[in-house]
Amino acid sequence: METKIQWKWVIGASVLFLLFLIFILPRVSAYSSETIGKSESPDQSFLYSGSQLYELAESYGESGRKTYILLRWTFDLVWPIVYTLFLVAWTIKLMEYASDNRRMRFLVFVPIAAAFFDFSENIGATIVMLRYPLKSGIIQTITPVATGIKWITISLSFLLLLLLIIKIIGSKIKRIKD
Repeated sequence: METKIQWKWVIGASVLFLLFLIFILPRVSAYSSETIGKSESPDQSFLYSGSQLYELAESYGESGRKTYILLRWTFDLVWPIVYTLFLVAWTIKLMEYASDNRRMRFLVFVPIAAAFFDFSENIGATIVMLRYPLKSGIIQTITPVATGIKWITISLSFLLLLLLIIKIIGSKIKRIKD
């Protein structure tokens, strides 16, 4: 079974991704910094601890924690869907052109895993922010792990696109030489 995607979906996902990068992300970042009073956020960090998450919760104050939660369940509910659509669409499209793409079919799950860990991070951070100053036990330990895995899988997803492009170019060059 071969997976294919029409160019209109790839282009649509790309336009949506670019619109988010150019217009939405900067505005959300500015709003977050303005209302919370800090630009630092656990979901933008690669490595942090549960205690650092609590330090951020304290530094945000009550209104900052409310804003943080609001952003996690508005913007950060949509953003992982947008980048996952972009990454999945391009992965499928590039695999169409890569030789031996049947063995690579499972790679489409890497960006899906990124979204899963992004949502897991949002849930964990929300629980910590809602319960603050109460400790959230395992949640405060798991949330930073979810964040790290999210960034690893997002990075792997973009690296995968780059490797697929290199593979396609390499096979085109090889065909020209043969």
